[in-house]
Amino acid sequence: MNALSFTQLWLALLLSCLWADTSVAVRELQLLESVACPQPSPTTPTSNFTQFLTSPTFVAEATKRLIGAVKIPTMVYDGMGPTNEDPRWAPFKDLHSYLHITFPQIHSQLDLSIVNEYALIYTWRGTNRDLKPLMLTGHLDVVPVDTDLNQWTHPPFAGASDETWIYGRGSSDCKNNVIGIMTSIEQLLSVGWKPKRTIILAFGNDEEIGGVHGATSIAAHLLSEHGNNSIAMIVDEGGSGLDSQYGVDIALPGVAEKGLVNVIINVDMLGGHSSVPPDHTTIGILAKIVARIEDANVFQPQMRLESPIWGQLSCISKYGQPAKVPAWIKSAVQSENPDMNAVAQQFAKQSLDSRYLIQTSKAVTLFHAGIKSNVLAESANATINSRIEFFNSTTETEKVFYDEVLVVAQRHNLRFQGKQVTKSSPTGNITMYISLADEPSPVAPFDGASAAWNAFSKAVQAAFGPQVVTSPSGMTGNTDTRRYWNLTHTIYRWSPTRLGTALNKHAANEMIKIESHIEGIRFYTELIIQLDQRIDL
Repeated sequence: MNALSFTQLWLALLLSCLWADTSVAVRELQLLESVACPQPSPTTPTSNFTQFLTSPTFVAEATKRLIGAVKIPTMVYDGMGPTNEDPRWAPFKDLHSYLHITFPQIHSQLDLSIVNEYALIYTWRGTNRDLKPLMLTGHLDVVPVDTDLNQWTHPPFAGASDETWIYGRGSSDCKNNVIGIMTSIEQLLSVGWKPKRTIILAFGNDEEIGGVHGATSIAAHLLSEHGNNSIAMIVDEGGSGLDSQYGVDIALPGVAEKGLVNVIINVDMLGGHSSVPPDHTTIGILAKIVARIEDANVFQPQMRLESPIWGQLSCISKYGQPAKVPAWIKSAVQSENPDMNAVAQQFAKQSLDSRYLIQTSKAVTLFHAGIKSNVLAESANATINSRIEFFNSTTETEKVFYDEVLVVAQRHNLRFQGKQVTKSSPTGNITMYISLADEPSPVAPFDGASAAWNAFSKAVQAAFGPQVVTSPSGMTGNTDTRRYWNLTHTIYRWSPTRLGTALNKHAANEMIKIESHIEGIRFYTELIIQLDQRIDL
């Protein structure tokens, strides 16, 4: 190679690196600008279609509808059998009958498909088949209340209410959503409104146990009828409602939810009489594994520019009252080169809820071993439930647990996954397997270029007031939407309730404010109207 060609090559490489650095910087700047909390402008007023909500007669009727649904004990349990075999599914038939009687317009004018016995799909055909449908969803099932009934002020399925609250299991999770959606549709049908965009209502019957029977069947049915990426937007329960933070009213829909993995660890060794025990028993070894995993600092808070939590911080910085917004938020958001690691650490310090929005969790939730006090347990097993950070994966998470368990196997001379991991003869075996694994969800759009995000934000303003800021957020738990990713990635998880007005989900004395339920109906109606006005999604 001559000197000239070498110089040319060196300059080409230098320019390439400079161009790459510039391109990265430009992309990061564009990303910073795209998540700078865009809001609809001008603000969106309440439509004429929700004026009926102010009527005392309507409020009384809406209250009655939700109470009637709460009275039906559609409880689901882990390990329930097939829908056509297990008798515990029977109350869902009662709920179907109740909905048929309570919403006559829906059942006379919409198409109804019942999939896998108990999941419901209603389809309101729009006049413009070129527009992708809007899908509104929730679940018909509730968590059990077979014990601790004495802790309830009102029996969980009595449907008690007063002038302010509705009480009972499912009142805030999430029969309020289901009945709110159906009430909105019933009212629009009663005034003769016809949608241009098809509207799909999809209600699963086992969200509380993973959606295996309900949402899975709904997804299969809709995929066969409409195809992949066929839905404009899905709105389900979830999110953090509407809160007042740092001097601003802020709606916090979940635009993403964490992944999930259940890790099962088994320790197997010879049993025997407890009077002549080995130095370490199966229970002792398993306890060491559990303690090591709990003590290991293997997961750290994570923050990225594309994270919905960074978007949330951007909204707080932009719209919060300056005197109330912490300096670390303002300085980070206003920086051209924010230290994301420092931001993540600071955000995680705010609370456990905050920490686990941006960090993979690990919690030992089940432990089984032993049959008698004087018998050495031949087997012991534990379950670790882990919720995976938005930008991590099940494979990476499993590897972390694998490495920690391997250390214990080597230290105590046990096989691991059936393989010898020390030179000495092993005294037992440790196995690790995955019983459940779901990747973190795709992140729904929440930038200024998204027509879906703009329409959703407009509906929030119309329903709750022009001062409300709509901010992206995330979910540490999972909803039925994990089954719907093939239908669309534009999924917003939000129960339209103000903080403090829907209480005690999964706990005794579950309740919802009547006013909050009415506001939810307003939101669903405004969302339907907003989506019907758009042709850009």
